[in-house]
Amino acid sequence: MKRLLGGLLAGLLLLLAVATLLAFRAIQEEPLVTGEAPLSAEDLGRAKDLLRRNDPRRLARDERREARVAARDVETLLRLAARHGRSTVVLEDGLADLRYTAAVPPSPLGRYLNLWARVVVGTDGIEFQKVRIGSIPVPGSLFRAALLYGARHSPLATDVDLLRKTIDQVTIVPGELRVHYTWQPELLDSARALALTHDEKAGLARAHLRLVARINALPQRPRAQLADLLGPVLQDPGQVGSETLAQAYRNSLLVAAFHVSGRNIAQLIPEAREWPQPRPVTLILRGREDLAQHFVVSAALAAWAGEPVAHAIGVGKEVDDSRGGSGFSFVDLAADKAGTRLGELAVRDPERLAAAVAAGLTDSALLPSIHGLPESMQNAEFQRRFGGVGGPAYTRLSDEIDRRIAAMALFR
Repeated sequence: MKRLLGGLLAGLLLLLAVATLLAFRAIQEEPLVTGEAPLSAEDLGRAKDLLRRNDPRRLARDERREARVAARDVETLLRLAARHGRSTVVLEDGLADLRYTAAVPPSPLGRYLNLWARVVVGTDGIEFQKVRIGSIPVPGSLFRAALLYGARHSPLATDVDLLRKTIDQVTIVPGELRVHYTWQPELLDSARALALTHDEKAGLARAHLRLVARINALPQRPRAQLADLLGPVLQDPGQVGSETLAQAYRNSLLVAAFHVSGRNIAQLIPEAREWPQPRPVTLILRGREDLAQHFVVSAALAAWAGEPVAHAIGVGKEVDDSRGGSGFSFVDLAADKAGTRLGELAVRDPERLAAAVAAGLTDSALLPSIHGLPESMQNAEFQRRFGGVGGPAYTRLSDEIDRRIAAMALFR
């Protein structure tokens, strides 16, 4: 018996030693993906065009389509979909080089989890030619088998099977990914179900009910100041259980964004069709409904997708307007930037935001002076006066907006 126990103990110690060694080699001090250029309005414009051309709401069941995605756009879509980590994609003839880095809590093991994979299209679909986790080489067949096993024995099993039935063929050519697929409407319902966790849906439901209560408590007038709603909503975000203050803020900003933009959150959470709705009221910021929309939507984007995404979307919207819409507006851009700063503050330093909100919110506390900021410029005028996005005159005025925002008590 003693010999048996001794053997078991020795085996456990050996397994512990192997696991420790693997951990040291999997976690590294330096990132594999060292940085990313900020998302540009052009990046987002191409992503929007790609999604518009393949809008699943316009596809019939069993309709056959082909999607062609440039490598840069694959990276953009990954950055929009992933909440953590950085990635690069290089598409060559018949293969893809994928690199991914995620920050982990600092420890003696290191600060980054790095993954490198070389993917090819084989007779049995996607195959992993080479894989390395940190400095550990992993046989591609073993990595693929582990992924398939994990998928089959996880809650995603049905969704993975549906995706495999939908995709007919994947072709990789230099700089482009080509996907032939046969559309199955159930895939859209699956994507919606996977977009949020159960806890996130529950948090958004609570935030929605609080927003409804706050709106219904406003004075019975058709218009209300945005600050009169955001103040109470942010002052009491209603944390429950393990929900952090930052998570509660993110939920509050997202449901507010759906409301001010006139959209129903049921587009994201189908069961929200049964949720109570607030009475009609138009929210305004510095007397304008459009500025309230720009501010809150940018705040929600920054809180959920990150500040670079919110900034790029804001600039992209103004560029689109200058090409036949309402025209490029530095006033709208100021509201985008201020909202982005609020969303960023909500997740990075929620306690500081809570202290600022406790002191009271007003229009001037949310958005700086918009005096002297030109707007309603069509593209020809915008190009002539400011040289387009990134031009010297544009940069000077954009920097001036940043200075105005930085001087506000909320962001100091």
